[in-house]
Amino acid sequence: MAKMAADTKTQEWWKIMMPMQEPVPGRSEGDWWAKMEEVFHTD
Repeated sequence: MAKMAADTKTQEWWKIMMPMQEPVPGRSEGDWWAKMEEVFHTD
């Protein structure tokens, strides 16, 4: 993750994308995403 975060192109992408995202309601404190029940599974 540190190597990815240090990448210039990744930083540019995050700068564009982060304002378009909102944390999901009902998520745990400090989490960006909420845990969800698995709907289907394929092996």
